[in-house]
Amino acid sequence: MKAFKNILVGIDFSPASGNALKQASRIASADDAELTALHVIVPSEVEDFTRHNTIPADSIKDSFESEIRDFVEREIGIPDAAVREVIFGVPYHELSCWAEKHGNDLLVIGSQGSGQRPHGVGYFAAKCARHSKIPVLLTRRHHDQEFRAVVACIDFSDSTPDVLQMAASIAADENAELHVVHSVMPPWMKVTHVLYYMQTFEDAGNKAQFRERLTEEMQAAVRGLPVEAITHIIEDEHPADALVKFLNENGSDLAVVGRSGKTGKLIKDFLLGTTAERLIHHSPCSVLIVPSRKML
Repeated sequence: MKAFKNILVGIDFSPASGNALKQASRIASADDAELTALHVIVPSEVEDFTRHNTIPADSIKDSFESEIRDFVEREIGIPDAAVREVIFGVPYHELSCWAEKHGNDLLVIGSQGSGQRPHGVGYFAAKCARHSKIPVLLTRRHHDQEFRAVVACIDFSDSTPDVLQMAASIAADENAELHVVHSVMPPWMKVTHVLYYMQTFEDAGNKAQFRERLTEEMQAAVRGLPVEAITHIIEDEHPADALVKFLNENGSDLAVVGRSGKTGKLIKDFLLGTTAERLIHHSPCSVLIVPSRKML
């Protein structure tokens, strides 16, 4: 089973961008997928050259085409290992449009530039994650190795089937362990139950029934996946933080999460959803954001 057929990498010539290219190249090689390295020139960043030095835009584009060739060769050894493209525009918009026009099924972006906090993401990477209509892989610094532990973070929203299938496909391709995690704040932890004198939330029998039904739902969700899944249910007052803790404590290499959860925050709102936002900013490992087909 091959997870991807046509991979696009956003290149900004940063170390994080080089790491993203290495990871994308590895995945493309394993999947026998096409690989495209695309740099988007922001017009406002080069207008001084064209205004004060009368340098034509074509010359600037030629210069960047030479630079991206050298960059690809430096990072993955062979300049022709990837199709190299340079265009003008707004990066996150152009990458999204390019992917839609050329049928890319994965966008890979380096999630950290120089000077950022250890697990931070840059403006460019976050924009791509919010706007792309295809899955976006945000790679962490120095992570260009195979994924050995893939974690599907699910919430039983519309995106859950897509997250599970994508995570399972990658785990199968990489011969990796697949963990499926549902982090939830159960009714008895919610603030609202304090407002009422109701023993229902604290009743041991009702708690057991809640956990039993949730376990059954988890088992049904992973049934039929191409690889065996290890399921985890985490009860916590802060589900997103609990997921980050799980990723830290279990040596995870890749977290797969849906772009929108039950909050109803869709792409049109330029929001990822609480869990995805938390993971892209604080996850210790690479993060793959999967848009639900129902959102598009």
